[in-house]
Amino acid sequence: MTEQQGTDSSVDDAGAASEDNDFARDVGAAVRHRRQELGMAGKELAARLGVSASFITQLERGQSSISLPRLYRLAELLGTTPNGLLPVSSTSILVTRAGTGQEMRAGNRDDAQRPRLLTRGGSGLSLKAHRYLIEQSDPPQDWFEHDGEDFVYVIRGLLRVDFLRGRPVDLGPGDALNHDGDVPHRWGLGSDQPAEVLIVSNFPH
Repeated sequence: MTEQQGTDSSVDDAGAASEDNDFARDVGAAVRHRRQELGMAGKELAARLGVSASFITQLERGQSSISLPRLYRLAELLGTTPNGLLPVSSTSILVTRAGTGQEMRAGNRDDAQRPRLLTRGGSGLSLKAHRYLIEQSDPPQDWFEHDGEDFVYVIRGLLRVDFLRGRPVDLGPGDALNHDGDVPHRWGLGSDQPAEVLIVSNFPH
């Protein structure tokens, strides 16, 4: 029985790695396509994003993953929405089962939170939802701002939302918060217990 469980785990890990590789490849292809549409050189995009030219090359080849803040910033620089750089969903109806959904880092650090994307990707879609599990050991989140709005709903635990301009907001289970995305903000724990949170954002076309 033990040997069989180990085999199942290896298969699951291989499948997850393959999914991550496909996701990185598709995002990279979308970035390259949009950059070329604009007639922008890779070095120019790198300079505007504040990264090396080699990072853009690796990203477009699907050899490097990208964090949520950089995805949002890239979308802004390329005149599109974050969904416009995500792999296109093959159906108008998407079911994301519990524990599934593409993971992306919430920050540029390797140990940043890894929320799961729950909504469809592709050009023309404005809704984007992530499930966050925030734990005491997670590093502080960077300040974040973007076009559109954020809707925050706490499933369990206590969440504190800090605003660069204004007072922090404390939320408990069942509490919701709706705010403009262009107000610099960040999320953190309101207690020493983990918090599970749903974050929904929309972006103007």
